[in-house]
Amino acid sequence: MSEATVRLPSDWRRGFVIQLVVAGLAATAMHASRPTMTYRALSLGATPLEIGLIQSAFSIVPALTAVAIGRWIDRVGESRYLMVSLGTLTAGSLVATFAPGLVVLAITQIALGLGQIIYLVASQSQVANHGPREGREARFGHYSTVTSLGQLAGPAIAAAIIGGAVGAVALGGSALLATADTLAGPPPSSPAGFFPGNREAGVFLFAGFVTLVACGLAFLIPTYPRRPLGAASTVGDGRQPGVFAMAGQVLRRQGMVSAMFVSMTVISAVDVLVAYMPAYGEDVGLSVALVGVLLSVRAGASLVSRFFMSQLIRWLGRSRLLALSMLMAGGGLIVMPFVTSPAVLVAIMVVVGLGLGLGQPMTIAWVANRSPRSERATALGVRLTGNRAALVVVPTVMGAIAGTAGITAIFIVVAVSLGVGTAVALAPSFDEPADQRRSIPEDR
Repeated sequence: MSEATVRLPSDWRRGFVIQLVVAGLAATAMHASRPTMTYRALSLGATPLEIGLIQSAFSIVPALTAVAIGRWIDRVGESRYLMVSLGTLTAGSLVATFAPGLVVLAITQIALGLGQIIYLVASQSQVANHGPREGREARFGHYSTVTSLGQLAGPAIAAAIIGGAVGAVALGGSALLATADTLAGPPPSSPAGFFPGNREAGVFLFAGFVTLVACGLAFLIPTYPRRPLGAASTVGDGRQPGVFAMAGQVLRRQGMVSAMFVSMTVISAVDVLVAYMPAYGEDVGLSVALVGVLLSVRAGASLVSRFFMSQLIRWLGRSRLLALSMLMAGGGLIVMPFVTSPAVLVAIMVVVGLGLGLGQPMTIAWVANRSPRSERATALGVRLTGNRAALVVVPTVMGAIAGTAGITAIFIVVAVSLGVGTAVALAPSFDEPADQRRSIPEDR
C-alpha cells in the first residue's frame, strides 16, 4: 500500500483524546517519582555527587537505545511499544518501592528511564502520524500541555502522600515537601510490614498504579494502518540502513543539529531544577514548602506557555520565539542565586517556566515536520538520544560543580548554556517556507 492510499480512521480524534489522557497519566507518575528519588537517595545518605550519578542512571540506557527503538517503531508501529513502555514503568515503580540501598535505587532508575524512552518515542510518533499534517504543531501543543499538567500534578500529589497534610497541597507544594522527620523513617500510621521503612514508598506505589491504569487505557487507542518503509529508509541495494547510518541521515537534514542542541539545553535545565532544587533550598535556607511552591510555579508557567504555543509561533515565528524563550529562562536562572525574597523568587520561576515550556514541543514538531513518515520515529529517537545523553552527562557534571563551587554555581552554568542556545536558535531559520514543506516525502 502506498503512502498516498493510506487513510486515517474516521475516529482518529477519539484516539487522540485517549492519547492525551495516557500522556497526562504517564507524566503525572514520572514527575511524582523522579523528585522523590532525590529525597529517597538523601534519606539513604547520598552525597550531591551520588545524587547526580543516580539521576544520570535514568538516562544511560535510553541514550544508547533511543535510535534503535525508533527504527523498531517505524517498522512495527507504535501501539505494541506503548504497552511495553507503560508495563516497564509500572514494574520499575514497584521495585523502587522496596529499594533498600543506592545501588538498587540506581537500577530502578535505569528501568524507569528505559520505559520512559520507549513511551516517549511511541507516543510522540503517534501524535505526529495520526492526524493531518497541518494540525501537527497544534497537536504537539496539546500533548505538551497535558504533560505539563502531569509535571504540575505529580509533585503536588507526591507532596500529599509524603507529607500526609492537606497544607502541603494548599501551598502548591511538590514532592520536595519532605521534612526531616519524613526522611527519618516511616509514618506512624503506616500499616505494619507494608511500607518498607520510608514514606517515599507510597509515592512509588502511586506511580505504579497510575501507569498501570494508563496501560489499560492505551488498549482503547485505535490501531492505525502501518506504512511500509519507503525509499528514504533503504540503501542502494534495497537493504535497510543500520542505526548509525539512519542517525547520520536524520542529522543531515536542515536544522536538525540546531534543534537537537536547543532541545538538549532546555531539558537539561529542567532536569537540573528538579534534581537540585532540594539541595539548593537547604543550602540557602529556603523552607521546604517554598521549594515546592517554586517548582510547581515553574511547571504551571510552562503549561501556560505551551497552551498558547501555536498562536505565539504565528505571531513571532519559530526562530524568534525559541530565542526569546531561552533568553527568558537563562535570564531568570542567572539572577536567582542572588535573590532571597520569596515573592521575587516566585516571579523568577514564572519567567523561567514560561521560557522552558516552549523548547521541547517546538523542537519535537520541527523534527517531525522535517522527517518523512518512514523514518519519523527514528528521527524522534535521535532527538531523544541527544536529550538522554545530556541527562547522563549534565547531572554528574553539575554534581561535581556543586561539590567544588557550591550549589548556586549550577544555576549560573545552566543560564550560560541557555544563552548559547539563544544564539543557536537565531542562527538557522526554524521557519519552514511552503516549498520546503512540500519537499518532505510521504507526508500529509
